[in-house]
Amino acid sequence: MNLKHMAAAKLLCSNWSSTKLDHLLEQTDIRMSRALDYVMPNNIKVSCVQLSLKAELPFKDCMELILANVNTAVADGTQLIVFPEYIGLLPILSSPSIFDLCYQFSEDLINQDREAVEEVLHFYSKYLAQPLLESYLHFFSLLAIKSSVYILAGSMIVKTREGFVNRSFLFDPDGNVVLHQDKLHLSPAEKFCGLIAGKSISVAQTKLCRMAILTGMDQRVYEAANAAHLMGAQLLLCPSAFCESNSSEYFQSCSFMRCQEQPVFAISSWLTGDFMDLPFRAISGIYAPFSASKMGNGIIMQTERPTANACLTARIDLERLSQDPDLYISDINPIIEEMARKEYALARQTKPSGAEDNADMEEEEANSYGAILSDEGFSEEQHASENPETPSNAGLSEIEDILQSEPSEESPAPAKSRSGSDIPPAIQFPGR
Repeated sequence: MNLKHMAAAKLLCSNWSSTKLDHLLEQTDIRMSRALDYVMPNNIKVSCVQLSLKAELPFKDCMELILANVNTAVADGTQLIVFPEYIGLLPILSSPSIFDLCYQFSEDLINQDREAVEEVLHFYSKYLAQPLLESYLHFFSLLAIKSSVYILAGSMIVKTREGFVNRSFLFDPDGNVVLHQDKLHLSPAEKFCGLIAGKSISVAQTKLCRMAILTGMDQRVYEAANAAHLMGAQLLLCPSAFCESNSSEYFQSCSFMRCQEQPVFAISSWLTGDFMDLPFRAISGIYAPFSASKMGNGIIMQTERPTANACLTARIDLERLSQDPDLYISDINPIIEEMARKEYALARQTKPSGAEDNADMEEEEANSYGAILSDEGFSEEQHASENPETPSNAGLSEIEDILQSEPSEESPAPAKSRSGSDIPPAIQFPGR
């Protein structure tokens, strides 16, 4: 690296020093939330932030982008804010010289130039890694204290003894790191850069619920979400970045599908925009199991534009995770079901045309028929003649005389043929 890049790195670190960040946050109007004073398991509010990047992002614009989303989420009553992956590297965009170096780094990465990539990583390790990490942790710690909410500060490239890792940090309202998670499943570009994958998954008990972090590719792996669930996680925090897929099925296969396999909620925040000559598109959202979502489709809230800045806030009900899942609820079309419900309600309330007139005519006929019966006074004998199936009392004596005059079964009369001779009894065969 030349002297120009070294000077730019020192200037960048001085602009993002802890002293300047403290001064900035003191002068900035940051909303303070009271939502954590009363925490109910069936009424937890969470927010996901979708950021759209551009090539040049000065220091002031970068701060306004982050602080505006925090104020929006706090105004909506949130208790937890999730930022996208790699947000810790945003300061690099505020330096034109360093940004040019990053642009060349992306070209070398695409061309698989390992020597050039290792040179840039060495420069980052020597001049930027530690100062940017300290500024990153200090800034989000103060932001969590001033806003009094939980903040998942995306992720940051951290230098360890073994090498570079992609690490995510969760801050509590006191500014402490309650959970950090190294990315378990690296992308091909991260593997080429020599990043080291995490070895285990951690779960933290917070005031809201038990949380786990699945960064990037981790949310596309069933075993990671299953391990988090077995450790008691109720909410998956999924920061992600740089997706080149325009297919909605790709995003449905990420955190959304993990919620259908395990009884957990998930918050997916993506980094998007036209960056490094590549269009990055994403769909951020808050997801739940089918049976725990209002519409039965597993989506609590989701961004409509895959390239815009957005801050979504929604309520989740942890008590619904203990209910038995309905595997077929997603097959119900809520729009058709609502239309059918309205139509049935109208059908019950509305009488067919002419129904009232027919009812009046039937009542008049019944009344007139009853009057005729009362005036004429049909006797029982007349009623019996009109209904021969029902014999009257007068004919009972005649029926009894007929029955007494018939021969009994014990002494049947001998049958006669047409010629008048007696017919012998039927011949009985054996077995019949």
